[in-house]
Amino acid sequence: MRRPFLILAAMFAAAPALADQTDPRLDLLFEELRTGEAAKSEENVARILEIWADASSDTVDVLYERAEIALAADNEDLAVALLDHVVGLAPSFAQGYALRGAVRLAHDDQAGAIEDFSRVLELEPRQFQVRTALANILLASGEKRDAYEMFQKVLEWNPHDDKVRRRARALRRELDGQEI
Repeated sequence: MRRPFLILAAMFAAAPALADQTDPRLDLLFEELRTGEAAKSEENVARILEIWADASSDTVDVLYERAEIALAADNEDLAVALLDHVVGLAPSFAQGYALRGAVRLAHDDQAGAIEDFSRVLELEPRQFQVRTALANILLASGEKRDAYEMFQKVLEWNPHDDKVRRRARALRRELDGQEI
């Protein structure tokens, strides 16, 4: 069961780029993602992830990169320790919390993951990957209405995510006839 969470953790890891979640290019990318063609959505998502992945600090970037390497080597304890330093040094770097939350989720530390994911959304409300992870946690907890609403938030920012759209539709059918 831990393997799917490692895939989730890998989703949050992206190659370094030029800025963090405060980069003004994000607004344009999100506008293109929300209103643009589906064919270009993958490119926009990749560019967004690249921007989010850079802490704009050489030290933090090195620690983040080492955490990714530790994850790739299945050394989740080291990854969490490195990510603890990342968020300590760069408390406004949302992606540090996102990756640590994914690793915590892989360690069955749901409370820690939710804490990290909540911090991410405080810093970057458009973080659709974190919203997807939270929707899955809610769904696993039987909170179908809240999961549906979280999936809808994902689709506000990334309407071309077919997997999320299918899951939201399935939930909608399950909840049909009930107040949402």
